Amino acid sequence: MVRAFSAIHPAVSFTFFAFIIIFTILFQHPVFVGISLSGALFLSWLLSGGQGVKSGVKLYFPMFLLIALANPLFNHRGKTVLFYLRDNPVTLEAVTYGLCMAASLVAVALWFSCYSKVMTSDKFLYLFAGFAPTVALLITMTLRMIPNLKVQLKAVASAQQAIGLDARTGNLVQRLRKSMRITSILLSWAMEDGMETADSMKARGYGVKNRTTFSLFKFDARDGVILAVVLGLAGICLTGYFLGYGVMRFYPVLAPLKISGLALCLYTAFGAYAFLPVLIEFRENLKWHFCK
Repeated sequence: MVRAFSAIHPAVSFTFFAFIIIFTILFQHPVFVGISLSGALFLSWLLSGGQGVKSGVKLYFPMFLLIALANPLFNHRGKTVLFYLRDNPVTLEAVTYGLCMAASLVAVALWFSCYSKVMTSDKFLYLFAGFAPTVALLITMTLRMIPNLKVQLKAVASAQQAIGLDARTGNLVQRLRKSMRITSILLSWAMEDGMETADSMKARGYGVKNRTTFSLFKFDARDGVILAVVLGLAGICLTGYFLGYGVMRFYPVLAPLKISGLALCLYTAFGAYAFLPVLIEFRENLKWHFCK
């Protein structure tokens, strides 16, 4: 669904995702974590639609619950006791810290998911093939292999099921034998595919010196403006972090939420950064609407 944000220069997209993921990890503060999670959810909806968000919720919500519930059950620090569970105190500080950590991990996972949809393999190669071509190619091929193996695994399992060798039926020994057969077929396919890829790369001149390159990506004025905004907002957020606004004290007592003028400016700057892809898309939609 997203057109404008995916169309910007790969260097700008990579810079945005690098900073937002770093900020989400560094900022252990409920406000910053909540903003980051909201921005990731909104961008995920723009990229994948409602169905993509539903599948993401099914995947990450159990992880969120596990972390959010595990921390207060095993960590009894804090002075504000909510109740006792088998003579163990469950404190407000531990519950808040668990919720914050769980939301932070889910936000990071969502940002990485959005990154994989925006930063395609050709964009990644374009950015890093100039100074690390072997590493860039290796990472790209590895990331490509994982989904290909999943697709091939389903195809092999379906074919085996059609001839009466369903790995989900039979006793334990029979299921293991059928699973090993599927694994052997899958590994054989992977090695054959690797050999074909190597032959294809050699035939196309991979590794030949003094080759010319061609790219569809051009850095224009719009990309320069967006990059300046990204770096400016990132600088403001980093300044706020080093001033102590990015981390909240949870133990032994929850620190009061800062609502000073500087704190509100930092919240606004981080919100603008996290929702920058949404703002870019909204601006593009308005532009097309008034051009009709």
